[in-house]
Amino acid sequence: MRKKPLEITCYVAGAGAFGVFFRWLQDQLAFDEAGLNEKSLLNFMVPALVIASALLFRHFVQQMKDQKLGSPEDFCGALFNPGKLFAALRWLAGVIMVAGAGLLLIQSETDRQADLIRVLCLLAAASGVAFPLVLGAANYDILTHEKLVRFGMMLPVLTYALWLVLCYLQNAYNSVAWSYAMEIFALIFLMLGFFRAAGFAFRVPDGYRALFSTMLGGAMGIMALADERYMGMQLMLLASAGMQILYVWILVRNLEKKRPVTHKEGDAEVDEGGFEIVK
Repeated sequence: MRKKPLEITCYVAGAGAFGVFFRWLQDQLAFDEAGLNEKSLLNFMVPALVIASALLFRHFVQQMKDQKLGSPEDFCGALFNPGKLFAALRWLAGVIMVAGAGLLLIQSETDRQADLIRVLCLLAAASGVAFPLVLGAANYDILTHEKLVRFGMMLPVLTYALWLVLCYLQNAYNSVAWSYAMEIFALIFLMLGFFRAAGFAFRVPDGYRALFSTMLGGAMGIMALADERYMGMQLMLLASAGMQILYVWILVRNLEKKRPVTHKEGDAEVDEGGFEIVK
């Protein structure tokens, strides 16, 4: 079990690496000089790779279910990440996110959607600051400052919700769906991954869905790096993909055997349609 977190993390990063390569090939070979999409085998290979990655991640999650492994339901148990390595990784991801937000703010001064981008930069910078603090809060016996942790975990969800709106506005008159489709999917899956991870702070945990969503979000975040956009946005995507891959590592590391549910004497009986159970 000690090798499993690293193994699955490498699979997620590998899926993202294959994805970014094939998406880059599609950008180079499946578009003409006018930017129009042409018939190409890559138009089938790219979505097939996304589907294959999703099936692989689903297989991993099903394996965990079959082995009766599940995430602890409490925030600190599920996201416990002690040690200098985890501290360095979460702060590195946060710093890259803040740096990306700052760079985007400088690069987008003349953009048509400059005002909306400024709000996006503010949310992204706040998300970068909150991420290492939120994960650091999981390294205690009980969760303190619960409302602040919840707020911090919702910041990246709001960031990607706004980015999704921005992407729609920037491509409202773009008839070439392939030029922005992968970005749309990446934003959706990244937002979903952060949303599922936040479930532990809001006391509505679903470890299996959180694992699947962060796996797919991390891979799609890397894959989206193949497209051209502001360098600040690229850094934000890279940081977000790193955050979700780190979530995968932590969640798998903290998996534990599920105990069978036992009913103690005096517990409420199951409704049998009005008939008492004869003992």
